[in-house]
Amino acid sequence: MPLELIVISLMRTSKWINVLMLNSPDEDKARQQTRRIDVSANGIRWIERDFEQFTPLGKFFEINTNPEAGITVDKETNNATALKLSLVHINDAALDQQTVDVSIEDLHLLLNESMACGLHCSNCYNELVPVRRYDCIRPMPVYTMEPIKYFCPSDKKPTSLAEGELLYALNYIVISPKILGKRVIQCGQHIHCGRCLQLVGESLGEKVATQLYVDTLWVAPRGQSEVQLPEGRLEQLFGQLTASQLMLHLLQDAVPISEEKTRLFLKTVRPDGQLHYMLLLVDTSQLHLLRSKLSLIEDLNVSSSLKYTDDDTNEDSDSSSESSSDCTSDSDLDAVETSDDDEGEPKAKRQRRAETKPVHEVKVRGYRGCRINYHIFSSDEELAANHEMIEKWRREGTPMLRISYVMMMDLLRELNVNELLVATLERIAPDEKEGHISYIIYEPVEDM
Repeated sequence: MPLELIVISLMRTSKWINVLMLNSPDEDKARQQTRRIDVSANGIRWIERDFEQFTPLGKFFEINTNPEAGITVDKETNNATALKLSLVHINDAALDQQTVDVSIEDLHLLLNESMACGLHCSNCYNELVPVRRYDCIRPMPVYTMEPIKYFCPSDKKPTSLAEGELLYALNYIVISPKILGKRVIQCGQHIHCGRCLQLVGESLGEKVATQLYVDTLWVAPRGQSEVQLPEGRLEQLFGQLTASQLMLHLLQDAVPISEEKTRLFLKTVRPDGQLHYMLLLVDTSQLHLLRSKLSLIEDLNVSSSLKYTDDDTNEDSDSSSESSSDCTSDSDLDAVETSDDDEGEPKAKRQRRAETKPVHEVKVRGYRGCRINYHIFSSDEELAANHEMIEKWRREGTPMLRISYVMMMDLLRELNVNELLVATLERIAPDEKEGHISYIIYEPVEDM
């Protein structure tokens, strides 16, 4: 069956690439035996009996075709072939030119200065901030999940917020402590709902600013305005982030632990109160992914060829001139068949043009991303069993960043999907003790 998807991954500091080629399962043993994969210095050919698919890679890198040192077939199944190829040279400029640039984007909040609303606890609907309008609503001046670094820097005077200001970022807003209602309890730096004691935020310094977690807040709109706010969770007023954008935002606060690795320690609380931790160890070396479009078979007009091949699978390929002509290479000469009658003169003359096997070019598009080793703990039993690891990360100074439950599930879903790809691509055996290995691929919205 034709090649349906090709994925190539490389770390920019490495001289190896991992190649994964996927095709539909094929139970036809005869057709499987005629398939061939050829690797040359400038690309990869997927060769079937009636056609070829060529993935040109020469403009990106030169492949080492030495069978002893350069090409390794690590895995081959009925529908997947994984290769590891050595590179002689990488053309960084060409690779960057063919790669999609996805940069971090500003967040958007469906709340403006004309709208009045109160903020309530999402758990018990206790009023935390009385109904009011805000004179100035804007995103945080810096991308960070730790706003205390901005409001209370170690080398500058604290930056206080006025009562009418509201700043927002990924899963938090910052307001003046002066507008907090009386139904909150402050315990040290922690701010709790005064009724159900849910943790709803942090103090960023006395009389400086207050950080409230978006996923703990319920919006109660009041008054009349041109655009009426919907009642519900505050997080619904933020545009939903893709996994790419979520990861780009989170990496602003990643903590380097070596030249090769950085850390992220994520926390969320499920709506029923269950605590979740996600620990991510991120490679600092840039990941590059070259990927074809999905379902390459749609670009091929091979249905008749495949049918013809199916009809011939039980026949010997040398038993007929018709079968032999199908394997003819790039010759454009005419084959002439004659037969003599009793008088020795040609009775009939028939010409047939030998067909050239079509070659279909497979185009690939480049993406950047990051390679991640991660752990997810989503139950009390898992949290208890991994208490030592969690405490070790805390002792080593990795800050705990709170995101919403929806965000963590979106991130986990993307990691789970790509984990299957990485396991085949990099030939990794699952090992829960060492963590899961996956990618986050930075894709533009139009590619999703």
